[in-house]
Amino acid sequence: MKKPQLALLATAIAMMGSTVWADVGTTPELDTPRRIETATAKIRGTDQNMTYMVIDGRAMLGDIMLGMHKDVQTNGINLPKLDLPKAAGDKLDSGRVVAKDNHYKSATSWTNNTMPYTFDPSLSKAKRDAIAVGMKLISDNTNIRFVPRTSETNYVKFVSDGGCWSYVGMIGKEQPISIGDGCERSGTVAHEIMHALGWMHEQMRPDRDNYVRVVEENIQDGMASQFTKLRADQVNPAGGYDIDSVMHYPNWAFSKNGKPTIVPLDPKVDPSRMGQRNQLSAADITAINKFYPAVNGNVPLTMTTSTSSVSFMQDKSGQFSLTLAGSDADLKSLRFDIRSDNSAVVAPAGVVVQAGTGTQRTVTITPVAKASGVATITLRAIAASGKEVTASVKVTVAKDTTGGGGGGTSTAKPYDRAAKYTTGNQVSFGGKTYSMTVMIDGKVSTTYWIWGSYCEPVRCSPQTPFVYSNWLKVYWTEVGGGDGGGTTPKPACETVLDVNRQYQITSSSQRKSLVPAGDVQNAPMMLWPDAGQQRWKLTRNAEGYYVIASAATGLALDVANGATLAGSEVIVWPVHGGANQQFCPRASGSGYQLVSRGANLPLAAASENDGAAVKLSSGAATWLLSPL
Repeated sequence: MKKPQLALLATAIAMMGSTVWADVGTTPELDTPRRIETATAKIRGTDQNMTYMVIDGRAMLGDIMLGMHKDVQTNGINLPKLDLPKAAGDKLDSGRVVAKDNHYKSATSWTNNTMPYTFDPSLSKAKRDAIAVGMKLISDNTNIRFVPRTSETNYVKFVSDGGCWSYVGMIGKEQPISIGDGCERSGTVAHEIMHALGWMHEQMRPDRDNYVRVVEENIQDGMASQFTKLRADQVNPAGGYDIDSVMHYPNWAFSKNGKPTIVPLDPKVDPSRMGQRNQLSAADITAINKFYPAVNGNVPLTMTTSTSSVSFMQDKSGQFSLTLAGSDADLKSLRFDIRSDNSAVVAPAGVVVQAGTGTQRTVTITPVAKASGVATITLRAIAASGKEVTASVKVTVAKDTTGGGGGGTSTAKPYDRAAKYTTGNQVSFGGKTYSMTVMIDGKVSTTYWIWGSYCEPVRCSPQTPFVYSNWLKVYWTEVGGGDGGGTTPKPACETVLDVNRQYQITSSSQRKSLVPAGDVQNAPMMLWPDAGQQRWKLTRNAEGYYVIASAATGLALDVANGATLAGSEVIVWPVHGGANQQFCPRASGSGYQLVSRGANLPLAAASENDGAAVKLSSGAATWLLSPL
């Protein structure tokens, strides 16, 4: 955003003047569907159940994102040991709790007080302006900084995905914060960002019953869990209870009859003060600065790597990331000294640290041509102040045994059930060479290893992988064999496309791209003029059908709720091998129809307007698959 626009937004903040307290419509994050759908799941690590709202496939505690509904049903809720009433009308003991804040103790903080961010391309100007002002409400009063994302691994992406919501704390990698329709308020944005910084709702404090009374008989059916109270050992000490906090619910939240659901115990307190979304309260500011203290010249310089080892084939390259923490001056003045204990495999000149001043840098490793073997790379970061820190990564460059065309005699080590393996590791088994792939939450990981006994070559293939709790997927692929089982895909589709290319998929008439509203799980598909930014990868399974996945995240085209009916919405979702994710391209004029195997229906859009939803349709729709 240009500076003049920011200046106008800053003026808008300055003109807010006297405080205006909450009324209906100022807290859009509490809006609920006309028909409320709820579900119950176990809280991980406990025998307790929690009821939550199900909105567009998400499990929601108010505006707190607990995860996707189907994942929560499988894996449970990751908010352990909440104080829940054991039975209807059961009261929670509040007389023995120590006054604490609503900062969630297990929430991960953002490195160096810095939250990198990016915008979904579909966000309107009004939403971007509200986000800019919401960030400014925080950055002008606290030690938190917001920086446009460059190459940082961990960052927030502002999206418009069904209302206002956020995860609690830094969850790692791309983290959505939804500023949906009706959420274009700076205070609402600040509220959602504070969730991402690690804060729960104020009335969830363990000592809340000393200050307010939750009127259970006025709460909508199924919404009692929205007033869950945290245990004293789940939160961090801070200030006293804050009626004026931007994190407090209004007194009418989730009311079924228009009567208050939260009542101050002190009759002198105006209940309309609760739920304001105009500014951070003084206590909000103090609490943020307590948990994100000022970074000064005395802060130590630290550096960690995203992985302890990197593996890739010879004449290829690999990457990992550095996370740095230190003062602004130190981060801006860093230089890197690089050493290799085996320059015949990886020379220091083949290791490049991304330039910049941010807290996260990408390291690219290019080995010596035709070389293979193992080298340990040591990076030493040196600041102008004299502070320095080192980190090492083991690099394995595997020899290409295929000669570029498959076959050949393998020199890989024999498969060992007692060995540890990660992505890129190669073994020999049954006279063939296999390469391992480890996927975490649908993305290839080079940092997670698994014992060989869990996944044996041939038996553990892309079609029959080892899967654990829906988030871990591991399999071996035969090097040069195509699909990991030593078999060739059957010609199920009449059109055969090059799976080694990436594609832009566009409508045949206006050339608008097939894109997800956000490259995040459950994002709906739409049309958008993105000039080739969205890239897709095609993978054929053993039956010859194609899985179409985002090149950026690995999330694949899926049909919402597994539906196989005309009009069913198409979304992106982690690859699970279901038939509804498999497509055949059929020739249609100068392009292709992308036809779902499960429904035998092609993808189409209701219109070619920007943002038009993509669904299964019985009508013909032609797409152009342009290799990139």
